[in-house]
Amino acid sequence: MKENGLLEIIAAHRTGRALDEIISKNNDYQEALVQQQAAFDMLDKLELTKEQRSVIDQAITANNHFGATYGAAAYRFGMEDGVRLRVEIEKIICPQL
Repeated sequence: MKENGLLEIIAAHRTGRALDEIISKNNDYQEALVQQQAAFDMLDKLELTKEQRSVIDQAITANNHFGATYGAAAYRFGMEDGVRLRVEIEKIICPQL
């Protein structure tokens, strides 16, 4: 997809404040936050060394980056599919275009 194209602009807009408003009301997301906090609380109770905590932090950070990158690519891919579908539907409905 072309960088800074229309779909990129839409994706940037929809993944900011608009997304925050939606997920703040999403029960699955809220439950995931509770589970995440519980997992971090368990880690705190392990009393790991600074080095051990650093390794775990690096692993979590890498996993989060992977998930965010994958999610962003999937979102853009879905947007492209939506645009292609719209164009195809218009060709069927209005073949003279």
